[in-house]
Amino acid sequence: MPEFAINVIDQGGQRRRLRESAADEPALREKLRARGLWIVRVRAAASPTRLARLTVPLPEFLAFLHQLELLLRAGVTADAALLQLAEDAPAGPLRTMLARIHEEVAQGRPIHAACRFFVRQFPPHLAAVIAAGEASARLPESLHSLAINLTGAAELRRTARRALIYPGMVLTATATLLVFMLGGVVPQFADIFVSLHVPLPMLTVALIHASDAVRLHWPAMLAVLAALAANLWLASTWPRLRYWRDALVLRLPLAGDTVRCLATARFAAHCRLLHEAGIPLLDALATGAELTDHAVLSRQLLAARERVAVGRPLYAALPKGHAFPGWIIPALKAGETTGQLGAALRHIEEYAGSRARERLATLLALLEPALLAVLTAVVGGIALSFFLPIFSLLGGVNRH
Repeated sequence: MPEFAINVIDQGGQRRRLRESAADEPALREKLRARGLWIVRVRAAASPTRLARLTVPLPEFLAFLHQLELLLRAGVTADAALLQLAEDAPAGPLRTMLARIHEEVAQGRPIHAACRFFVRQFPPHLAAVIAAGEASARLPESLHSLAINLTGAAELRRTARRALIYPGMVLTATATLLVFMLGGVVPQFADIFVSLHVPLPMLTVALIHASDAVRLHWPAMLAVLAALAANLWLASTWPRLRYWRDALVLRLPLAGDTVRCLATARFAAHCRLLHEAGIPLLDALATGAELTDHAVLSRQLLAARERVAVGRPLYAALPKGHAFPGWIIPALKAGETTGQLGAALRHIEEYAGSRARERLATLLALLEPALLAVLTAVVGGIALSFFLPIFSLLGGVNRH
């Protein structure tokens, strides 16, 4: 039976949003009139599956969290706050989401249960923080911590992406130049050299063979590139391949330390958020391991969680030879022995994030001259392969 989203005015003059099922729109109108509701607007509701996948851009979502926090701190009830935010939101995903959450809350459901419907926008760890805030009557504080956590995670992602922009542009330009030269320019010079019957140096011969391979076998090369991309994708989806890939990356100089610090910062941020919201440490460790986004560190955290479950402190539960930075153990020990684990995790998050940004800056500073050298070598090698036969030809003319 189709489902409709309706704006109505009830007998008390209050504007309400409802979702109702009916055979068709006339049957729906008759049903609502029988309940004493004045219909303002009726539209077909999105399917539950499609609606559950709804997402909101991060800036709008952060603004919603801050606004809801301010309204709750001012003493506005959750039902009234959600209704006000839904009415004030511009048309789009955010208004649709808030209208659905308000409808559920108005019917008596907890906020976290209403939020869990939107599985992409409210993954389990975010919904768990909201649930803990509701249970402890500290929902505004939980929303504030949630907004700070999301902001910090987004900043780390932006930092990593910015560091990849320059290398990506240089590699793309180099590949484009190489394909253009091999596919269009080199064949023209090759025909000229053949017509002159000049003995060609090995560098020029190799360049001509590479040009022939690009022009004649480009479908096979594309297939190889596609297979390589598929293997890289499989390495990120198959647990064993992903573990080997992440273990290999950790061994890379400088890049491995950067990845280690980024993963450590993600773990500390999510674990701190859940711990400060009142989530038990074992649950916080399980979620933190999942959100670390690094197979090696995640497995080590899960192994530590098993030891914590039998009474060992976290700083002593990490396996020997763990892949986390060495300074994480003293920080955890100081936090656990003083009962300030949340503060210790915050310190780890901030310090690991700053170290990751420093490593990214250093890595980028080293990549710039390296990529410039590669680009110079490619262009210089192609130019030299053109000039060597010309020099040989001019030398022969001078001798005669």
